[in-house]
Amino acid sequence: MILKEGGNIFKDPDGKPVTQRISKNDIDPTLDWVEKITGIDHKDMKLGSTGIRSSSGDIDIAVNAKEVDKEGMYQKLVTWATKNYPDDNPRQWVAKSGTNVHFKTPINGNPKNGFVQLDLMFGDPTWMKFALKGSGDDSIYKGAHRMIMLASVAKAQGMQWSPTKGLVDRETKQVITSNPEEIAKRLIGPNANRQTLDSVETINAAIKGRKDYANLIADFQKNIEAQGLPMPESRGIFKGLKLAEAPVADAPKNLKGYEPNKAQKALGKGGSALGNIFKTAVAGYKAGRAATGGIGAARDAYKQAGGGKTTIGQIADIPGSVKNRLTGNMVRMFNREKKKYLDVPANKVEDYQKAGWEVLNPSKSPTKKGVAGSTQNKVVIYNRNAFGKLVTKEIDMKDFGTFQKKGWTMSPPTKEGINEGARIQHIEDLVFFEGSRGAMRALASLRNMAKGGHKDVTIKWDGSPAVIFGRDENGEFIFTDKGGFGKVGGKGRAKSPDELKAELLGRSGGKNKDDPKRIEFANNMAEVFTVFERAVPRNFQGFFKGDLLYYRTPKVIENNFVFKPNPGGVEYAVDVASDLGKRIARSKTAVVIHRMVDIDGSESPLKDIGMFEGNDLLVVPPMSVETPPEVPNAEVERLAKIIKKDSADLDSLLDKAKLQSMKLSNFSDILYNYVNQSVDRGTLDSLGRDFMSWLMNHEKISGVKKEKIATYVKQNMKAFQSLWEVVSGIMKVKNNIISQLDSQASSVKATTAGKPGGEGYVLAHPGGDMKLVNRAGFTAANRAVQR
Repeated sequence: MILKEGGNIFKDPDGKPVTQRISKNDIDPTLDWVEKITGIDHKDMKLGSTGIRSSSGDIDIAVNAKEVDKEGMYQKLVTWATKNYPDDNPRQWVAKSGTNVHFKTPINGNPKNGFVQLDLMFGDPTWMKFALKGSGDDSIYKGAHRMIMLASVAKAQGMQWSPTKGLVDRETKQVITSNPEEIAKRLIGPNANRQTLDSVETINAAIKGRKDYANLIADFQKNIEAQGLPMPESRGIFKGLKLAEAPVADAPKNLKGYEPNKAQKALGKGGSALGNIFKTAVAGYKAGRAATGGIGAARDAYKQAGGGKTTIGQIADIPGSVKNRLTGNMVRMFNREKKKYLDVPANKVEDYQKAGWEVLNPSKSPTKKGVAGSTQNKVVIYNRNAFGKLVTKEIDMKDFGTFQKKGWTMSPPTKEGINEGARIQHIEDLVFFEGSRGAMRALASLRNMAKGGHKDVTIKWDGSPAVIFGRDENGEFIFTDKGGFGKVGGKGRAKSPDELKAELLGRSGGKNKDDPKRIEFANNMAEVFTVFERAVPRNFQGFFKGDLLYYRTPKVIENNFVFKPNPGGVEYAVDVASDLGKRIARSKTAVVIHRMVDIDGSESPLKDIGMFEGNDLLVVPPMSVETPPEVPNAEVERLAKIIKKDSADLDSLLDKAKLQSMKLSNFSDILYNYVNQSVDRGTLDSLGRDFMSWLMNHEKISGVKKEKIATYVKQNMKAFQSLWEVVSGIMKVKNNIISQLDSQASSVKATTAGKPGGEGYVLAHPGGDMKLVNRAGFTAANRAVQR
């Protein structure tokens, strides 16, 4: 959500915004001037609080994407800037991010009046006017707070509010409805309509009487209390609290409904309730009941009296905060009517019990009657989404096999962090996890590289550390490493440089907090925090997963920017005269982004590398292979025949349901582990032949499991031999292609352990990307480094 009003796209060389707020009366005259350039009527397309509040931080305007081309509009404004300010870089006047085009606009068309940021937001204007509705000066809440409340109410009912799509099913990710009337009925009830969702106040009034009210507003309440704002029903108390913090004598006499004798009696003859927070709360409540003026008047009275910053939210949260800090408890609860589970802070249990939730033993599913069907035929299964958050589902036992193939288990996962199921696999390892289908997918991709498929191959940068950054559903910026992001309860998701530094130095109980290398790492990460924050558009929701390439602009050695992100890894040399070299020269730090992660945890490739703002953060663009390699087709065809002939045996060997029944569900992971350790031992040439000796000497595999695996392999020896012939053959073809790609001319030169070649390449594929890495080269050198 957009929590901060005011444009900050355009800045001076010192990084200070060059745009300012604009008064309500100046908005339409300014848009009249803009319309002469764009040729479009903008005055009836205002969004959010633009033209509603007395002033606005920027001007948000809807543009019909079906009628107006975003790129065409961008170029039209660039042409205007180039013509009228030929000595300026057009970027000083026009920018684009996501679905928006930004324009530094003279107020009333006159630069002497200063500039305001105009945001042209492309989409469906009718929908945007509903979704991005703002609020007037008479409300303490902004349009962003309405968004947060909609998201909170939707989440509690198994749905997700999307400002671009409407209501979305949290599990299937399918759009439920984009009709405002239908959204209101789905969220509030059959008697609700579009107007019910106009504001925080109208939404709250509509749901206040529901039994599940506490659950509906849980996320919203947490967010606004963190900002020092009250719940809508607490406005009288909030108003009184402000009065209680100021001496009665200083309260304005024209405050509507203000009666000095009542307020004096409520406060006590001492005049001020400051100094004792609990007395302030009690007196504030009474004063709020005594003074019946609107919240705006109360706020003005408080401001004029110079009141302190104590808020009802801070007071109300003291007991719960202390209790949670002491116990660290999260309690699992279950709602029989909804058939849903929820992890609730200990101090909120009673609220949820009143709303129909019950406390559960964390290791058991409910056994009392009330759950549909016999619980003996039901099972609660667990998984983690892309953010590492634990999710549960109750299913029929007969369906477990289907869910198990998707990564669900009957025991809560203990591993923290982002789901590794989405990791990019080595192309030869696909057979372990996808069977014959994965092997054929790998061969088809390799074969296609000589026929245009090379365009889908990009350099795989060897960056470090792995970082995750972006903005959460409340618009707050988060930057951390992968380990911090996945911590339970979001404890490692740093929202400031100091938080990030404390998180990194506090790992493992702080045992490494005095280590100079750890301190240097924490300082470096804290230093780039604000660079990343400035680069992520303030209206963006979601996160980016990537690897850092450098903390500071690299040194130039022999006309190349030279940097080595990973100790013992790849060293890069980029020609200073190349396009990438010029971008490096303007940057302070750099990152290579692997995936985007939506708020709901869904992952996808980075869609628009141009969305990032400014030049300080270099988001390295994909470096595609320019020349197709010569594919050894004879070897590819030989392998294809083997896979086709032995596909049934291969798939039987790797059948997950069968392995689960034998308590060998991690068999594929064991094979993968064996290959990695073969890299360490330098025995890739004998893959498969020394598996049994490796297995029997493995310290972390139990004796019982070793015997089971040995027996299973002997019973399926034909398939086992075919498996390793396919894996070794794909690896051979892959290494041949990598060698050709490494020798091609490029502005980026990579060396590993002093030899030409980098980490390898990524081959994009709709069925899942795959890595082309020389495991005997880069992987061996990388795994040998002690970190």
